[in-house]
Amino acid sequence: MEYKTDIREQENDLRSDPLLTLLRENRPQPSRTSRMQVRQTLHQIETPPAERFTVFVRRRPLIAAAACLVLVLLTVGTAYAVSGWIHRQDYRPGDYLDTPPEQRTEASAIPEVEQVVRNAAPQTEDCRIVMLPEMEDVDTLNEWRVTMGQPAYSEADWAWVREIRPEVQEVLYDGTTFAYTVRLHTDHAEAFSPKAHGTQWLDAYVEQNLYADTGKKIGTITGETGIMEKTLDETGVIIYCKDSLAEPLRGGRISVTAEISVMDANVDDMAHIGLLGTICYTFSFDVDGALKAASAESNKTERRLSGTAVLTQDYDSMWNQRVNLDGVVLEETASFRSTGVYISYRVKEAPADWTERMKKSLLSPTNERGKFEGMSISYTLGGDDTVYEPSFPEIEALEDGSFAYTVILPIFPSDYEMLKQQGVTIHLTLHAVDSYNGETAGETWTGPVDPEGGFEITTSYQPLISFQLNLP
Repeated sequence: MEYKTDIREQENDLRSDPLLTLLRENRPQPSRTSRMQVRQTLHQIETPPAERFTVFVRRRPLIAAAACLVLVLLTVGTAYAVSGWIHRQDYRPGDYLDTPPEQRTEASAIPEVEQVVRNAAPQTEDCRIVMLPEMEDVDTLNEWRVTMGQPAYSEADWAWVREIRPEVQEVLYDGTTFAYTVRLHTDHAEAFSPKAHGTQWLDAYVEQNLYADTGKKIGTITGETGIMEKTLDETGVIIYCKDSLAEPLRGGRISVTAEISVMDANVDDMAHIGLLGTICYTFSFDVDGALKAASAESNKTERRLSGTAVLTQDYDSMWNQRVNLDGVVLEETASFRSTGVYISYRVKEAPADWTERMKKSLLSPTNERGKFEGMSISYTLGGDDTVYEPSFPEIEALEDGSFAYTVILPIFPSDYEMLKQQGVTIHLTLHAVDSYNGETAGETWTGPVDPEGGFEITTSYQPLISFQLNLP
């Protein structure tokens, strides 16, 4: 592999390299944090299901609403029972690599997932580091540096950034979840520490990933990465990147080019004005090998709902409506993988008077501990009354305009025989608002439009359906 650090050589490459041009032209724009993403950041306290619980919410208008502070106060109850299964409740395949291999204990390591990671067999392919002087908007960026009280770019100050050497560590791919770790080797790891205020203080994050068949034409841009974290030690910075792919990658050996932005946090650690350099790092991994270890087997089932229920719809305002569930059919797709059981739901059929908003509200993601309106999924094992929860659900817009609601159960092939004997029961539950600022929110309640300030919500829940999960 060839690292290019000569400025003049990089300038020529930058003008002619189609990969860098495509990355630059398709740079994703910052997106508003969705309501679901705000929910995912909530501090969640483990408690059993309660008939009523209280939620305090502060909304801010426009974009600031995405950063609203949500304080969840739950009624007192007995905590979930502690068992050998409890540590799996928050499992997500994309988070597995967050624990370095040397820190995975016999109890925490999952053999099936480890095999998927080994089969990916990642390899470094190429790296190009483009610093601020080689960028088209160098003058504007330097002006911003001065405006923010920092000196203009100096090669003497930042030459060491050109010497950063990325190296892929691990890759996990199971057909939907894609995660990887990259170590940025550097003798200046301390500069990436939040404690570096006042000196050289940097941040680094993956802005986008580009997928391509190795040796063939460039593939498609996926947009911004879903979640990105990092840690550092004496030898460098480790970046953890995870994403859910709407479309599976093609087979064979796939190359991934990660555009890693290095930001001067003393200017701005997130906005473009703080950009100091871009690391275009390419690695490859074996898609077929990873998928072979993931060994997915899927089946589809229809779940028919019945009766009536209060449905809370939440858009510019919240309102309740008692709806007829007769005729509502959920299509369930269960995919049994080595990385867990993926279960997805979409509304396949609904009564003629059901709107698209009603269908989306039914599948609005929540969980027993999140205490928001929407549908939650929990499960029990055998005759045990202990209620377990998978990780927070995700909702995805499909091409036909419908929505898919997905959770991942921490159940692996080595568990199948034991669980076939015990049985796994899935419980779908609908949560609805039943009071707002101390006033009862009945079946026809309508809340204020785009409320400002704080408000208090209590919610109640109603079981929808329970059934046995049929394992392979």
